[in-house]
Amino acid sequence: MKKILIVNASKRRNGNSYALEKRFMEQMEGKAEVMAFHIGEKDVRVCLACDGCKRQHTPNCVQKDDFTALIPEIDSCDAMLILAPVHWDQFPAQLKAFLDRTYSFMDFTQPDFSMAGRKDKKLAGYFFAGFGPVDVYTTMVETNLKSFATAGFSDYKAHVAGDANVPGSIMEKEENLKVADEVAEWLLA
Repeated sequence: MKKILIVNASKRRNGNSYALEKRFMEQMEGKAEVMAFHIGEKDVRVCLACDGCKRQHTPNCVQKDDFTALIPEIDSCDAMLILAPVHWDQFPAQLKAFLDRTYSFMDFTQPDFSMAGRKDKKLAGYFFAGFGPVDVYTTMVETNLKSFATAGFSDYKAHVAGDANVPGSIMEKEENLKVADEVAEWLLA
């Protein structure tokens, strides 16, 4: 059975990220082992750039927070799904800290700069934008998702749902729900 990690970077418990997380969980029930990580409820500190992780030769971090405890799950999963709003044309701050902490997977002695145990994992990013240019946000999401390659994510898909600022409104947008279903199928394949 596949192991899928859902990273929810929204602070709105009644928002679009949580609504879609529930849908994904229902779709994956019995088909995958799914774990949800809610950044807004966790202690995910910023990277200290101390390079302490470089002395350990396995993905690890000297900080003792919820991200460090999650490193084995990130390393062993088959796929990861990130659900998040777009904040000021970028990742929300907590998700940016999460991304920066994947530096703990970087190994400069490897040709691909990665000490991830698996390097064939899938990553999907499904983001929600209230206003603004969806094409620009999609490029931003794709660019940032590529940075997760250090943690072993070699294949990715990105989607940004526009006009999705009202909490829960994504559940009324059939076209975006169809994309969500396709993302779920891709992660499970």
